[in-house]
Amino acid sequence: MFRFLAPIAMAAGLLACSADVVQLQTQRNRSAYDFLNFTTYHEGRDTKVVVYGNPFAMDRSAFARAVTDTMQGANYGRPTNFTTTPGPSAERNLWVVMAFNADVGPYVLCGGGPVETRMRPDALTLSAAWCFDGRQDSLVTAVVGPATGVNDPRFKALVRQTVLNLFLPEGRRDRDRDRDRDRRKD
Repeated sequence: MFRFLAPIAMAAGLLACSADVVQLQTQRNRSAYDFLNFTTYHEGRDTKVVVYGNPFAMDRSAFARAVTDTMQGANYGRPTNFTTTPGPSAERNLWVVMAFNADVGPYVLCGGGPVETRMRPDALTLSAAWCFDGRQDSLVTAVVGPATGVNDPRFKALVRQTVLNLFLPEGRRDRDRDRDRDRRKD
């Protein structure tokens, strides 16, 4: 009988641990995404962040501040100041959208319209987009098990890993360089 219970117990243990793992799906507008654009327009400057949804019972502005505080330093390259209240250093045509528990499809987040969100007791989801003048250049959708608040390690990991993957150091110039390198090998 123990032989039959051991695999079930192991599977239950693995399932319980998977709630702490952030699962990511990343999309890029391959014709437009270029990490050099991020470094050019955001390094050492304010980056506007629009936050939709509030999965925790807390003040909306306090939640948005917790989101941007968690985003700080999570990107590749030199730092940018992620903020919901950008100053004059921000590039006005570039912004980041962070939508928690949103019901959205691709290319919706940068449109400027309302984003529908809902409470989810089973998980915390985050759809994030990097927008350039209303065009989505990068999208990351991530999910983790339910989090209890902004200090929960699952919430912090979800936000930080999403930002890291939203601005990967690749893009059109990297693909062109790789293509040219591969041609030289032939």
